Amino acid sequence: MRSVLGQPISVLDTLPPGQAAAIITITANILQIGISEKLSIFIQGTTLVVAAIIISFYYSWSLTLVTSSGLLFIAIFYAITIPFLVKRLKQVEQADIKASAIASEVFSSVRMVAACGAEEKMAKRYSHWVEESLRRGRSMSPMVAIQQAPGKITREYPVLPVNLTNWF
Repeated sequence: MRSVLGQPISVLDTLPPGQAAAIITITANILQIGISEKLSIFIQGTTLVVAAIIISFYYSWSLTLVTSSGLLFIAIFYAITIPFLVKRLKQVEQADIKASAIASEVFSSVRMVAACGAEEKMAKRYSHWVEESLRRGRSMSPMVAIQQAPGKITREYPVLPVNLTNWF
């Protein structure tokens, strides 16, 4: 927020109408979701895994390494897929910013738009960017499914790590 407000007015004037507000809103929503829900789940999960690894290393370090291979697989899989997911999310945000800029432009000059009879044209422009955002968001769903697959498989079929451990 400080860096946005610390910019010279000339920088903010070069942005399309509503873009600064859209960026601040999107960032605030991401931070709110991340802090409120995901942070507590992350801390609980991390604490559970660290405590389990410490206890299991105490009793059998070799068995712990074999059993933890699934966790390593999931971590590597997430490290590979997250950059692609973030790239797609940025594309969705860009479409949302364009739609927000058009809406802000229309609302700031609603009398002029009505006087010129440009409601239909502006509605089509806005609708185009909303549809583009939706299309880009839908293109993220296969990547999210691929990213969640290893964790889902190990949760739904806990037999896999158990069989690996028994085989060891």
